[in-house]
Amino acid sequence: MRGGGRLARSVVALCLPTAVVVLLGVRFLVQDVPALVRDEKSRVLAESERAAKALRDDPAQADFVWTRGRGIVRGVAPFGDYPADMSWKDWNPESGTKRRDMWGWRSFDGGHLVWARGVGEQDGETVYARRTDIAARDYATLFFVSVPLFLLVLVVITALGVKFLVDYVRARDDFMAAAAHDLATPLVAMRMMIGCDDDEARNLNERLIRLVANIKDFLRLGGRRPAPQPTAFDLRAAYGEAYALFRADYRDLFDGADVAVTVAPGAAAADGAVKVWADETLTVQVLWNLLNNDLKYAAPFGRVRVEIRREGTFVKAAFVDEGKGMSAREMSRAFDRYYRAQPVLKSGKGGFGIGLCTAREFAEAMGGALTVSANEPHGCIFTLTLPAAEI
Repeated sequence: MRGGGRLARSVVALCLPTAVVVLLGVRFLVQDVPALVRDEKSRVLAESERAAKALRDDPAQADFVWTRGRGIVRGVAPFGDYPADMSWKDWNPESGTKRRDMWGWRSFDGGHLVWARGVGEQDGETVYARRTDIAARDYATLFFVSVPLFLLVLVVITALGVKFLVDYVRARDDFMAAAAHDLATPLVAMRMMIGCDDDEARNLNERLIRLVANIKDFLRLGGRRPAPQPTAFDLRAAYGEAYALFRADYRDLFDGADVAVTVAPGAAAADGAVKVWADETLTVQVLWNLLNNDLKYAAPFGRVRVEIRREGTFVKAAFVDEGKGMSAREMSRAFDRYYRAQPVLKSGKGGFGIGLCTAREFAEAMGGALTVSANEPHGCIFTLTLPAAEI
């Protein structure tokens, strides 16, 4: 996966929870809040009706009594003004009340008033009113102010997080690019100064140059890079070129022996060549990364061998080691950029965690693959798969 695509996925993953919360918040405002407002009105209506019926059954509960033409004849109104010429509509300005001429309610800043009209001809112009504890909750104001404010804060925080992530990735890649550029010039000069008969120094210098090239290749994964130029070549010869840079180190670990290479029957042509159809330069880079990985982390604990076989239209080169191995979780992340397993971190061995990521990118670009699996009883198997050329 290219670096730019990976960064885009990280940004999407960072923004996805916010997007979900925003959508749920909008849905809540559009669908749930109006329903809550309607339910609240229905609740107030029902409680007000019950309180009005209680007043009609027991007028003694009233805080004050009003009679048409006379105004308040008993008690004191807790709030509001009640002139003698009020109409039934004036008594009950609230909407949604059934039978306004019989009962209703009025809301004030100081509370809630419920009234009931007296019954009978003699009492028909009398109103009994009482202050109640019925409180109408203003859900519309509450949610239409708080929810958008919360969503706005969430979006701003997410935007700041995305900006920090993008700035961090750019700063990190710029640093690595500058470091790789500054290292490349003296290393090339050293290669020209090393004598032809100093194989050890020349190999060490070449490995350092390839490390720098590895960083540059990895950084280019996030942008455009030339497409692989496939040709038919011998995979064994490419392996030999990559292995030459590590031969002395492997021999030191294996008492002078080289990494064993076996070729399964049918994989090689009559002349012993294992032909693949891929970019030879990129293939050498992938093999170099796999050998370097095994040398640092596996070879100190056991033997390493390479098994080459053909399966259908593909050639597979398996790098089998007897090292400490990796857990299932570590294997699932082995090709992630900058990932280094805990045992590797504890070992104190250097590295950026980009070699395997770069190797897999190159393998997939050439129409192949690079995978890892467990080696029983311990160790790992890294398998490079490349398209086979006609033998």
